[in-house]
Amino acid sequence: MKFTYLFAVTAALILAGCGSFTERPADSKGASGDVKSQSATDAENSVAEESSEVTADSSEVVSESSLMEESSEVTESSLEKFDESKADGMVGLFPGGLDDDGKGPDENSFGLEVGFAPGIWWSFCDSGDKYYEFATDGTGMRIYQEDSFKEGFTYSMDDGCAVFRFAGTAAGAVKDTRAKAEERGDGAILNFEDDGHTEELVYMGNISIDEFTFYNNEQLKDMAQEYYKQHNDTGYVPEFCDIIKSDENNDIVIHLYDIEGNHTTTANWYYIDRFSGKGKDMMDNEIDLTTALKG
Repeated sequence: MKFTYLFAVTAALILAGCGSFTERPADSKGASGDVKSQSATDAENSVAEESSEVTADSSEVVSESSLMEESSEVTESSLEKFDESKADGMVGLFPGGLDDDGKGPDENSFGLEVGFAPGIWWSFCDSGDKYYEFATDGTGMRIYQEDSFKEGFTYSMDDGCAVFRFAGTAAGAVKDTRAKAEERGDGAILNFEDDGHTEELVYMGNISIDEFTFYNNEQLKDMAQEYYKQHNDTGYVPEFCDIIKSDENNDIVIHLYDIEGNHTTTANWYYIDRFSGKGKDMMDNEIDLTTALKG
């Protein structure tokens, strides 16, 4: 009986031990699953962190790109403002963009703010015509129709006035003068404050002073008298020769005459284009005074 009892107890103990062994793999599997799950979680966290870092880096790149674009825009804006500032500070700056007809973007060749378009301007004045050459840097040259006397200048636009600084006057002195400016069609009217005279300027074209040619009054007088002499059988030359500005057109009117007693004896009238030297006489015959230069 005791033997049977011991055998039963022993068997029970053995079965209990086997039960423990059968449960351990399940426990082991569960623990392994926990480890595996933790590992996966760690991996996912690592990937997330790396992704976050990449996103941050990408964000920084985008941010840097945006900053570069903004910087570029600021730089361009600054350059534009600098150019505008520089333009405001430069004398007589005409912005350019001239079309073939010599007009600017606003269809004008003159503006109270920007000054005169570059090139030659014809100045009509009661005391005698002149020609101005304006450059975009605020420098220029003024030439007189009377004798081709030249004087250089700089100019700027100031509160509706063209302020000239002439260097090379007849006295050799530097002279500053202001001229109240007003727009007149496609040209300008200048009222000079120093002596009160008025000039009307008309744009001739974007050409340089070296390309611009004309016959001055002194030359035309000599040419007219020589022409008259060459076309007169006796070789007679009138004693007097005056230049008169035409009221009807832009021709130079030349009066050849003598004074006899108390009256004037007219030899001829010439109506000459100052740029070509050609025209007509008082009988409407075509004449060319430049041929006198060849005689």
